[in-house]
Formats: sequence, C-alpha cells, structure tokens
Amino acid sequence: MLNIGRMALESRENESPDAELILRTQTADVEAFAPLVRRHLPLVRAFVALRLPIANLADEITHETFVFAFRNISKCDPEKPFRAWLQAIAWNLIRAEVQRFAREQKNLSQFEQAQMAELDRGPQNESAPDEALFLEECLKELPAEMRRLVEERYRRGLSSDELGKTFGRTTEWVRVTLFRVRKQLRACVEGKIVRSRHAS
Repeated sequence: MLNIGRMALESRENESPDAELILRTQTADVEAFAPLVRRHLPLVRAFVALRLPIANLADEITHETFVFAFRNISKCDPEKPFRAWLQAIAWNLIRAEVQRFAREQKNLSQFEQAQMAELDRGPQNESAPDEALFLEECLKELPAEMRRLVEERYRRGLSSDELGKTFGRTTEWVRVTLFRVRKQLRACVEGKIVRSRHAS
C-alpha cells in the first residue's frame, strides 16, 4: 500500500529551498539532508569526475564530500550557495587524493604531472554555483567521439588501458586527449560563467 503521507512529505522536501533544508539539518532534523543529497549529487559528481585524473575514485570522493558536509553542517552558511560549499569540500578531497597518488607513483607521465599541477593552482571558480550545469552544456558541445571518451572515463570509470582498447588507441593517446579535453571543457565552463555574469 502506498504511503501517501510519506510521498507528500518527500515532495515538499524536494521543493524546499536549500537554506531551509540546511537550517533543519542544523537543528537535528537529519532527514532534511537527504533531499540536499538528491538535489546536488549528480552535479557534484560531475565536478569531481572531471578533475580527478585517477580512475574509479569519483564515486568515493563524491560520497566523502557529502559525509563531510553532513558532519560539518553546523559550519555551513545557509545564506550562501550550498553547491559552492560542496564544491570547495570536494576540491580539498580531490587535492588530497592526488597528492596521495603522487607519493605512491614513481613514474608519472608528463601529462599526469600536468594534471596535478593544475590542481595545485587551486579552484578558479569554486564560488560559481552553476559551474556543474555549464559543464553539462559544454559536454554536449564536444564532438561525439570526445564526448563518448569523457563519459566512458568519468561516468563509467574505465581506466586509460581499457579506453585504449575500446577506442583502438594507445594508452598515452587516451591520457593526452583527456588532458586536452579537460582544458577545453574548463575554458568552455569559464566562458559561460563570465557571460552569465555579464548578462545578469
């Protein structure tokens, strides 16, 4: 039998502003955090996946982002964009993971080194709440093969070796191409952010 009351409650929570859900979570209503997760999970995962040069970790880092956010919700300002706060948390987790990865690897390619150097420079638009939305738009603008390459790597978690076999290319071609596509996507996103600010 359908729980109509429960469904109605979830519907109202999904429609509630972030600030209201944050305040409720801060006052010990732990169930109010679930709609925040559902609302922001896909975009935060995209934010993480595009910046993580290590395969199969996007889901883990995304999960850790929301765990950290929940445990530190008292530090969140409800008046500021929640997604920007999540992105700042995710950025720190990504950077820590890349540093750990670097310590364990003795022979990184120059492209992997360049990827880590990009992360060391820090986020350029972490306060832009629509960055992940713009990222989705930019992904759709990529040529079909490049879009498929990105999706296979960051949404399915295939390694560079697996991608090389799938696309009939070398592992180094995969690494170089993904590095270039990431730079292209970042430039696209930043351009959209600038134009949106000028339009507002």
